Amino acid sequence: MMRRHRITTIFKILFWSFYLPLLIVKHVYRLTGRVIGTAALLNRDSLLCAACGDEVSLVGRWECAWCGFVFDGFAFARCPGRNCGAVPPFIECQSCGLTINNPSLV
Repeated sequence: MMRRHRITTIFKILFWSFYLPLLIVKHVYRLTGRVIGTAALLNRDSLLCAACGDEVSLVGRWECAWCGFVFDGFAFARCPGRNCGAVPPFIECQSCGLTINNPSLV
C-alpha cells in the first residue's frame, strides 16, 4: 500500500513540475497583452477600422449588451449599470459594420 502511494505522489510531482511552468507562461503572456492593450487605449479617443480606414470613436453614448443600461462615456469601460460591470469585447465600425476587438482583452 505504501509503494502505491509513493508512485502516485511521484506522478503528481512530475505532472505539476511540467504543467506549472506552462501555466505561469500562459498567464504572464495574457497579462502582458492586457497591459499593452490598456496602455494603447489610455491615449486614444478613436481606433482605425481595418476594413474601411475610418476612425471609430471610443467616446459617446453606449448601450451595455449584457444589461441594456445606456451610458455616456468610454466604449470599453465597465458598465456602470446596477450590479453589471460587464466589459464589451468589441465594438462595431459605424461605417462598414466590421467588429473591432477590445485591445485590453487580448
